[in-house]
Amino acid sequence: MGIRVWRVVGVVTGVLGAFVVAAVVAVAVLAIPITGGSMEPTFHDGDRVLPHPFLGPDDVERGDVVATRFSADGPLVVKRVIAVAGDRVRIDPGPVVRVLPAGESEWRAIPTAADWGAKPVECCGPDGKAAPVAADALVPAGKLFLLGDNPGGSDDSRASGWAPRDLVRAIVWTTVWPIGG
Repeated sequence: MGIRVWRVVGVVTGVLGAFVVAAVVAVAVLAIPITGGSMEPTFHDGDRVLPHPFLGPDDVERGDVVATRFSADGPLVVKRVIAVAGDRVRIDPGPVVRVLPAGESEWRAIPTAADWGAKPVECCGPDGKAAPVAADALVPAGKLFLLGDNPGGSDDSRASGWAPRDLVRAIVWTTVWPIGG
């Protein structure tokens, strides 16, 4: 009977070991690196995040953090969704980011980091980019308005305009490196 127990222990250990190796490989392949400080304090340069396993571009909502591109050949960036198609968005002096969700009648102030640095504040032009005067703009169908959580260190919709929803690679789910990050 002692040999059977050791065989079961060996099989269970082998299966668990294979699972751990598979999980490590999956994380190494799927994890998205954070480069730069545009998403501080939420994410830091060198962090690695995992995409949500069950959500895709059609599931993106206001407030989500996404890994996306502003153009098909552009770099992969990680930014926060401030407004979705049908919303109106503006950045007033102060700066205060405001969103009027589609179908609602009251503007919402969106909390952001305090340091806006030298990045453009007034927004938005018809293309979603920074404008010389604060004005509200309607987010077109199939587009998103994105900001970094550290607006002073972020190149986002203020510089690149609307982000195509269909270029969203992932909704960020969790940080995997550093562990507990």
